[in-house]
Amino acid sequence: MPFRFVALFAATTALVLGCALPASAGELQQTDRTLLARLKQHSLWATPASRLAAERATNRRVRAVAVRIADDQARLDVALRAVADRLAVTLPAEPTEQERGWAAEISGLSEDSSDGFDRAYVNRLRAEYGSLFGLASDVRAGTRDDDVRAFAQTAVDTSLGHLTLLESTGLAETTSLLVSATEDDTLAGGDVALGAGFVAFAAVATFGLLRLLGTPGRTQPRTRR
Repeated sequence: MPFRFVALFAATTALVLGCALPASAGELQQTDRTLLARLKQHSLWATPASRLAAERATNRRVRAVAVRIADDQARLDVALRAVADRLAVTLPAEPTEQERGWAAEISGLSEDSSDGFDRAYVNRLRAEYGSLFGLASDVRAGTRDDDVRAFAQTAVDTSLGHLTLLESTGLAETTSLLVSATEDDTLAGGDVALGAGFVAFAAVATFGLLRLLGTPGRTQPRTRR
């Protein structure tokens, strides 16, 4: 019996310390590096594509959204380089092959007098921001580095905000990642959704611990004297 309570105390202490102790800087995981690399690759094609859309889009709303996205990407890239420099992470110099294909497709439609260019721009960026949002959310929850966590939160907010902007053009072709835009194109629900995820995780952990505490073994029947 004493051994059981010692083991339970040790497990509980480890759980508390694992949640409470601050992350030590420099403990990079592969997902941390992947996020930094993917965001750099995204910036290398999405920023020029957005500058092009700001000039060539036939839809006025698409032009305004493209300007906002290009400006946001430029600011995010500055923060990205600062984090990468501190962590001595080498960033890629070229986008992915898929992204290069998207850039070529969008550029090839830039003289289109219909809305083909606008739709290609909106939907290609929307597809990538959906992927980046998922990756940044995973890193935000699991990284051991405080700087990476703060940057991942910025990436989450930026990706979800850009999804909102792109969908506000009315040209998104699917609803799988649909996010309702507010009147001023800001996002009010991002923090709520992220917080809900952490609450769910905490609930699962608490349930498991309560089950452990609630099943110490069978109670021995009392014997009458």
